[in-house]
Amino acid sequence: MLLTEFTTLLKNLWEKLMNNIKKYIKNIWAIMPMHTKKEKFYLNELKKLEILHADNNQYIEIIEINKDDYLLHQGEKLNHIYILLKGKVKVNHINANGNSMLCGFNSPYSIIGELEFITHSSIINNVIAYEDCICATISLSKYHEILMNDVFFMKTIAKNLASKLSKSNQNQSISLNYPVENRLAAYFIVSHKNSIVQDNFVVVAELIGCSYRQLQRVLQLFLDKKYIKKTKRGTYQIIDLNALNLLGEDVYQF
Repeated sequence: MLLTEFTTLLKNLWEKLMNNIKKYIKNIWAIMPMHTKKEKFYLNELKKLEILHADNNQYIEIIEINKDDYLLHQGEKLNHIYILLKGKVKVNHINANGNSMLCGFNSPYSIIGELEFITHSSIINNVIAYEDCICATISLSKYHEILMNDVFFMKTIAKNLASKLSKSNQNQSISLNYPVENRLAAYFIVSHKNSIVQDNFVVVAELIGCSYRQLQRVLQLFLDKKYIKKTKRGTYQIIDLNALNLLGEDVYQF
């Protein structure tokens, strides 16, 4: 009698276990196609742009990065190289005196970490997600040599570095020689989302290389000229984008 009851109990437990496993597998298969479809879309985009040789797509991991998360930390070792697929990232540099200076913004399909990849140097600038981003990432500890021998990738890096060098020289000239009006206008141009800029403007002053008092004066000037409108603390709506474009000319856009 006890043996029969024990056998029945084992049978019931086995059936429950198998049912749970079937449900788990069913849920996994329901989720997987969504991720596969997303990855295939971005891998196809990379293939069209010839950023990587198609044979090397297998080494890519597609990841999501939340707003304000760091992709790269200044001074650390480069462990991954990134290809920005969606969103925008902010690049800044911390000077020896501890001040943060805005270097620029990267848009989709730019490569992040390419200079350190080529020179084997420590990370030069912080790279921070300005909004939620999607990136392709490749582990350098595993695939450094493969990337070094990928003609498509090295050609893309050369183009990327040439473009960034040109923009960097332009940005440096702007920062050193142009008034705060131009620098703040440029910041509004590249930072707005649906004509709204929301930020900590104490930090913005550091990023564009001026004092907070100077920045406040220029903000008031923009308000008086109706280039922008303040909607709440730290938040402004762009009213006259053309006027800001004339001043800023997108000088911080990489």
